[in-house]
Amino acid sequence: MTNYIFLSGLKVKAHIGVTEEERNKLQELRFDVQIELHHKNRLENDDLSETIDYAAIEKIICEETEKSNFKLLETLGETIISQIKRVFTFKEIEIKISKNKILESTDFVGVTLKR
Repeated sequence: MTNYIFLSGLKVKAHIGVTEEERNKLQELRFDVQIELHHKNRLENDDLSETIDYAAIEKIICEETEKSNFKLLETLGETIISQIKRVFTFKEIEIKISKNKILESTDFVGVTLKR
């Protein structure tokens, strides 16, 4: 048995991009995160301490994104994963970060990091 928590479609504004022009404007990023928990058994105790709090993950993502001024989504993703690892233990994390309306012919562009 494998247990996960996930956040889907979290929207956060950030100054991010390769060009200075891109970094000078706030852009909306979309985050999808899935975290595999260490627990291999059923979580029957109804105890938050036995899992990972969604709100805490949201707070880390928002704080790290809002204070960042990175050029690359990859760097932002690595920073967020490092912060989550400092607070929680888990088996695996996958984070997808998307930016919309960057390329005229696409809805979104982005990265997926799995650690």
